[in-house]
Amino acid sequence: MSKKKIIIYVFLLVIIVTGSYFAYKIYKTLSDNKKMEQEINNIKDVVVIDVPDDSSEDDKKEEDAPKYEKLTLDFKKLKEINSDTVAWIKISNTNIDYPVVQGKDNSYYLNHSFYKDNNINGWIYLNSDNNKDFTDNNTVIFGHNTNVNTMFSDVKDIYNGLLGSNIFINIYLEDRIMTYKVFSVYLEKPNNTVGISKYMNQAIIDSIKNKSIFNVDIDVTSEDNILTLSTCNNVTSDRLLLHAKML
Repeated sequence: MSKKKIIIYVFLLVIIVTGSYFAYKIYKTLSDNKKMEQEINNIKDVVVIDVPDDSSEDDKKEEDAPKYEKLTLDFKKLKEINSDTVAWIKISNTNIDYPVVQGKDNSYYLNHSFYKDNNINGWIYLNSDNNKDFTDNNTVIFGHNTNVNTMFSDVKDIYNGLLGSNIFINIYLEDRIMTYKVFSVYLEKPNNTVGISKYMNQAIIDSIKNKSIFNVDIDVTSEDNILTLSTCNNVTSDRLLLHAKML
């Protein structure tokens, strides 16, 4: 066999192998996306007992948003599915409406679903260093910015100003419901971990407020309980951070 033919065969082999790899990646992505959507629907069918809403549309003012985020959950069933369950997070006018888990580290749920299946979309998870009762100075929840509007993909809508600046987050625990108001949203370099640190002094709080892409008229001090959502930007390598104060 001539040298020229060998080069051609090697070139064709590289094309076949490369094409097969990308075909598998596309298949894996589509398969994981479909499985994720099925799991999300199944979870809500099983554990969401009631979503009462006895108010009229005329009464629903934006500043009163927290009291309309009522949700009754069966935490026993949630923990039967996944014993790592610690809470449920819900942000109005978004698809962010999921159980929150906490692993032994911050890597497992990067590529595992709530059912602990391998899935590129991962799941919403509490920082492994945080207390599961959300009593830390800064409690951090991580989640992927997926391409199918699941997990924390809707955080980018908040960053892009599509939901206004009066945004509330509800965290549901077994024994209580906590409401937070968003006070800062911004992009941060991935090597800057100040925004996801467990403790924040006043200088850090003032700094992250100044970084926000929109201003919120709310006082935040180092004595407050802060909730931070962290996801990727998908456009750059930056981290997209959202901070909220417990009301």
